[in-house]
Amino acid sequence: MSTKDRVFSRLFDSSKHNTELKKAEANLNAKKKVALGLVDELDYDLDVLTEETERLNYAVDEFFDQQFDIMYDAYIKLYDVFFNNTEAFLTPSDLDLDRQRLDDIKIKSEELGLSVEDVYPNYEEHIIEIEFLTKDSSKFEDRKSQFETAIRI
Repeated sequence: MSTKDRVFSRLFDSSKHNTELKKAEANLNAKKKVALGLVDELDYDLDVLTEETERLNYAVDEFFDQQFDIMYDAYIKLYDVFFNNTEAFLTPSDLDLDRQRLDDIKIKSEELGLSVEDVYPNYEEHIIEIEFLTKDSSKFEDRKSQFETAIRI
């Protein structure tokens, strides 16, 4: 068939041409249906993805900087107190000599037949404060260990 015949055939034989168009259109529709099916299989639509991206961006850019600064300031303060001894607290060993002297005061008072409170009115309070300091020194060491463990994470 000559080119001329083919052109005339397509121009004037509309049924043949329409059939080819319908096949092409059916092919296109089938591809669209496949594409639409794939869209339906997406786990996260664009809105969810956008929301998650914004949340992650906030965590990375703003939240981290804010919280890191707070954490770092707290870390420095805790480290200074618990490891650099910036507060220089008394320890139970600092009070060993005072404890011995208080015991001696009690013994001498009893030898003289006096009440220890007569010799030193704050004797009981002094002993209680030494005991509190001893307990809190133990807690201090526990907190120091707890902090040391936490910073290793």
